[in-house]
Amino acid sequence: MPLNAILLVLLWGLVAAWLPSLRRGRKQRAVWLTFLPIAIIKTISLQPIATAIQSALGTNADAVIKHLLAIAAAVSLLRFVALITGRPPRRYQVVLGLVVAAVLAGLFTVARDGIHSSADDLLAEPHTAPVELAYWLLLEVYLGTVLCTGCLLVWRVSRVSPTNPLRVGMWLMCAGTGLNAVYAAYKSAYLVAHAAGVELPKDVVAAISDTMLPVAGLLIVSGVLVPGWSLARELVGLRLSMRALAPLWRTMRETFPEMILYVSEKLPSADGVLATARLRLYRRLIEIRDGMLELRGYVPADTAGQAREFLAARGVHSEHVAEACWIEVALRRKRAGGRPCPGGWEAMPGGADEQEEARWLAKVSRAHHKSRHPAEFAERYQVSPSASAHSPAPTP
Repeated sequence: MPLNAILLVLLWGLVAAWLPSLRRGRKQRAVWLTFLPIAIIKTISLQPIATAIQSALGTNADAVIKHLLAIAAAVSLLRFVALITGRPPRRYQVVLGLVVAAVLAGLFTVARDGIHSSADDLLAEPHTAPVELAYWLLLEVYLGTVLCTGCLLVWRVSRVSPTNPLRVGMWLMCAGTGLNAVYAAYKSAYLVAHAAGVELPKDVVAAISDTMLPVAGLLIVSGVLVPGWSLARELVGLRLSMRALAPLWRTMRETFPEMILYVSEKLPSADGVLATARLRLYRRLIEIRDGMLELRGYVPADTAGQAREFLAARGVHSEHVAEACWIEVALRRKRAGGRPCPGGWEAMPGGADEQEEARWLAKVSRAHHKSRHPAEFAERYQVSPSASAHSPAPTP
């Protein structure tokens, strides 16, 4: 079924992508331990693997393995929900899961032939033995209760979520767990009806049953991926900003090596790669600005205005290129051993916040390293040490 194939790929992709975050805390480990059993369940559902397991362990062994894994996922889900709601995980949840698993294993030993996974196989049996009905009702009641609990708590948390992507993701997770709980009730109902001898439209019942689970799984996985996609997009944006700033930052590092803080930029693992990237960008912005403040002393305060006039005469009206022009003059004077120039500067242009500042300095960096105008402007001014203490004068 296409839905099952898509879900299987997404589940294993999620399990693999979540691995680096396991060091970040108990919440991340609880999420991973919820989706790993589900990914294994979907893998075991593949016919060649199910056949191999039955050949090795006996009839319907794949079914009970999937059910035990579902209990493990349910326990991890309860743990995750407890952590995100600020409640300490309860030990009885693990104990209850172990008890249910032990009872199911005992019932399976007695009623091995009646424990089928699919609705087609279950309804194909002429009758349902009491021990088989007890097995299924225990499993579905337990899973349904856990899913209802998880759905309600996730809904409560979603109402106070700080960001829209996180809120939407939780709504999707809530819808998925809710649909899964409905599936548990639906399966229990048709099992009881079948055991009571009620004639059921097997094709319709099986079609609904086979559709509900993958749809619920896709909703839950999508709920996890929505906020993850937002974080990934921000991380890519931070990386691109770092790359755009790199040329200007390297220039400042080479000119003023004392400005660069050579300390570890790695945050504790609980803060994650995104927080580390934010810190690196923030530090890079500060280091570039510190370098520019030092460079201002090597040119008079009217250099930026003269750069604008120089550019306007050539049909260029760009504050970024004007900034790059005076930076180039200051760099040449600094390298030539020039002395600081007297006079005060007005406030330098820039961004109102970190993101705008990054965009502004990225354009200045691009202009300084790719435009020909900064070099042309600098060529018109004296850069000898003796001229450094005076206003820049155009050369003939």
